[in-house]
Amino acid sequence: MRADRFLDALSTSPVVTVDELVHGRPLVVLSPHPDDESLGAGGLIAESRAAGHEVNVIVVTDGSGSHPRSRQYPRQKLVALRYAEVHAAGRVLGVQPDHVTFLGLPDTRAPMSGPDFDAAVETTLKVVRRSGAGALFVTWEGDPHCDHQASAALAKAVRRASPGLKLWAYPVWGWHLAADVETQQPPLSAVRIDISSQRGRKRAAIDAHASQMTDLISDDPDGFRFDDASLAPFLGPYEYFIEVPS
Repeated sequence: MRADRFLDALSTSPVVTVDELVHGRPLVVLSPHPDDESLGAGGLIAESRAAGHEVNVIVVTDGSGSHPRSRQYPRQKLVALRYAEVHAAGRVLGVQPDHVTFLGLPDTRAPMSGPDFDAAVETTLKVVRRSGAGALFVTWEGDPHCDHQASAALAKAVRRASPGLKLWAYPVWGWHLAADVETQQPPLSAVRIDISSQRGRKRAAIDAHASQMTDLISDDPDGFRFDDASLAPFLGPYEYFIEVPS
């Protein structure tokens, strides 16, 4: 299916409540980078916490690739900053630090197989089992970013090892696919949730990732920063979740 048709269908998918989506059970959000959790699922997290559901966030990579040439923020200082931003965003959304796990894999080099992949699967499984989560949320495998695709593979491996776990995907960079790109996806089964009551919290959580949203790190000409166009898909009244088939 062409990306424009896929995203149009996603944008008009049925509206469900958070309780209908997670059936009152804890959930885990798998975020490839420190900020994807706020962008793609910040409203879900806030709504779930407001309803009293336990939420755990697992961040796959260390975020060190966003400003590789900064002298003001060398790698370890940048990683520390980005982890602190996740905790700041989590507090806004209702997720305390002890419900956040960092896998610490290298930014842009998250593995699709091998020992580090297996260790990531095992750590994620422990969080899922310890929390009693009924659903795992991860970035869409059609997102044009290697770490997002690796995270989707990680989530599928976790689901294979955890029968009964529901797997949902949320697009991030998929929103910016060229219209005529073929997504190579199965027929769409998706829902959206109304996050209108949580938009303020979600925006505050996004803003907590200041290294990605502002000129906080100004000494790397190749450094990454969201602009109005790239941020726009995440600021509306809905979030969108694609059911990942078994």
